[in-house]
Amino acid sequence: MRYLFYCPFFFLSLFVANAGGQEADPLPWTTAWDAGMDIEFINKAFDEVDKVIQAKGAPGAVGAIIKDGSFVARRALGNMQSNIIYRSAETGQITYTPIPEPMLESTLFDLASVTKMIATTTSMMILLERGKIELDKPVCAYIPEFGARGKEKIAVRHLLTHTSGLPAWFPFYLDCVNREEVFQMIYEDVDLVYKPGEKRIYSDLGFITLGRLVEVVSGERLDRYAKKNIFEPLGMKDTTYLPWKRERLYSAPTEYDPLRNRALRGIVHDENARSLGGVSGHAGLFSTVNDLAVFAQMLLNKGEFKGVRILSEKTIETMLTPQITDEAMKKGSGFLQTRKQLLGWWGMDDAVTIGDMGGLPSVKAFGHSGFTGTMICIDPEHKAAAILLTNAVHPRREDTQKMKLYNGFYLNVSKSLVGEKNVNAAPQD
Repeated sequence: MRYLFYCPFFFLSLFVANAGGQEADPLPWTTAWDAGMDIEFINKAFDEVDKVIQAKGAPGAVGAIIKDGSFVARRALGNMQSNIIYRSAETGQITYTPIPEPMLESTLFDLASVTKMIATTTSMMILLERGKIELDKPVCAYIPEFGARGKEKIAVRHLLTHTSGLPAWFPFYLDCVNREEVFQMIYEDVDLVYKPGEKRIYSDLGFITLGRLVEVVSGERLDRYAKKNIFEPLGMKDTTYLPWKRERLYSAPTEYDPLRNRALRGIVHDENARSLGGVSGHAGLFSTVNDLAVFAQMLLNKGEFKGVRILSEKTIETMLTPQITDEAMKKGSGFLQTRKQLLGWWGMDDAVTIGDMGGLPSVKAFGHSGFTGTMICIDPEHKAAAILLTNAVHPRREDTQKMKLYNGFYLNVSKSLVGEKNVNAAPQD
């Protein structure tokens, strides 16, 4: 009954948050025809996402397509919430009570690992451009404690390219009570699992360290540095770590949290990010499709948006240059073996294959995904970007069909850009 009691207040809050003082869209609109895109494949891209939603592979989604500086499409599908989840104090049984809430185009999403690109990689590129860091300088030159247990040879570039030798993951949240303990454990207790530069193993630990590096070099916590140097200058008003209570009301919930006895809403899904106080280099950022469209357009504009320059063209070029050998890619993480490694971002393979990892139809395209069901892909050659935000881990991560979401959406967006016969689709099982 208590959940039913809260529902009217929730919808009232949504009305207050989204009514009255709505601001204009951050980009102008154009038609598919004027953008030179095939509207049938744009519609099919959203239809394929809706099929996954109907199959309960995600409760809902918001997608956007931009081309030549304008929105071509932006749609909300399904629900932001499918179930109220709670555990009985008497029996210990978890109950899933269907109470849908419609998805909104303004819904705030937990970006998960897309945080690595929007906040951390961009902050690192700003520090690089300002001469505060050097890519090939050892990390321990900035954080002396990091040099313990064989980590003295890890360079900044290794962290940005997942070639540091650090493990992919570690459950810090089981042992650490605050962010300083997490950092101390990385410095003093974590050993290398391979020689730096030898191969690419996608590593949250590397980006947790990069987030800390931003803080040490800049003298500001990562969330504050990113807000001051990226989000506020670009007008990304909804992009934030640690959403406040009002913002949580229009956030898409993720999974059940036993500590709170409800689904996480506006609280980061990643357990290690929570142990870091919600602010980390690998996860923790929340955003909307509008704000990510602004960010994508800034990159398509080679570092500038509406007269505000975040990065120089030279820095953008450096960031988007492939960094590691084919051998290092083949030895490493299987899900990334067909993707080139840029600084932070992944790039397309030489065959420009569109599949479960999304992508757009040029060798210059780049992107990244997040565990909760988020993805951003940007294509400089076609001056286009496509953003798909979902909370596919709600109500249970076991139900997610993220790969089908990415495949269906980005394959058809690509066909809309260059025609079906010019798209190299990955074989499906």
